[in-house]
Amino acid sequence: MRIFHILIIIFVGIFLLSNDAESQLSIDTDIAILKAQSDEGNSDAKFYLGTLYYIGRGMNQDFGRAIKLFEEASDGGNVSATFNLGIIYAKGRGVDVDEKKAFDYYKKSAFGGLPQAQYNYALWLREGRVGEANPIEAVEWFRASANKNFDRSLIELAKGYETGVAGRRDYREAVKLYRRARVNDDSRDNSPYLQATFHLGRLYLKGLGVSQDTKKGIKFIREAAEGRVNTALVEMGRIYEEGRYLNRDLNSALIYFTQSRDNGLLGSEDDIARVKKKLGY
Repeated sequence: MRIFHILIIIFVGIFLLSNDAESQLSIDTDIAILKAQSDEGNSDAKFYLGTLYYIGRGMNQDFGRAIKLFEEASDGGNVSATFNLGIIYAKGRGVDVDEKKAFDYYKKSAFGGLPQAQYNYALWLREGRVGEANPIEAVEWFRASANKNFDRSLIELAKGYETGVAGRRDYREAVKLYRRARVNDDSRDNSPYLQATFHLGRLYLKGLGVSQDTKKGIKFIREAAEGRVNTALVEMGRIYEEGRYLNRDLNSALIYFTQSRDNGLLGSEDDIARVKKKLGY
């Protein structure tokens, strides 16, 4: 079907048309086909058409119509439309925020097998965003999503093995999962690749699940810090401040703490003040 010439990429609730798809899209012709197929009840067409209405691509932006199409697509079994509805109600994009509805849509799309939805549903279960927190069930949803190689779920499951929340403390399993998460480098700040790189670096420093390799550990944490991962920036700051694994260097520590502060980590103010005092500022 020609509707598959339209590629919709969904990331953390933002709907985008890829450049390649845009170059293939004949707006007048393809939208007419989408509308015809939507009228015939095609749930995929309803999903794509709803996305175009939502972002206002090729037509006037119309949140109400977009949401109606997503609802119809969801009722027709399109799990991506169901997941989009969860994001819409969670973020209040075109509607009032309604976390109960968002949670229900996340749950429905999670049971529908969508790994992104399983990740979001697991987060909300763990945090108790709607109802009581259920960290045990959350782990199982992270596991289900990780089994589909969804990188963020791989990281959360790995953390669970580090802490024992995943059923047992297993650093080797955590290392395997972090390595799998590093396969997909999407070049975004704080991407799963960078997050996994930081956590893997920590395990190399401590020799947990791997042979201790401080050189590799520092390399990984530094790489994550250069990618502006706050936890990595703070860790590098403390390594330099305390002289762990590297020679003590308060000026370098101050640079890393300042970068984390500038990156939005308010808690770094205390670190900055402490190091400045040691430097005699």
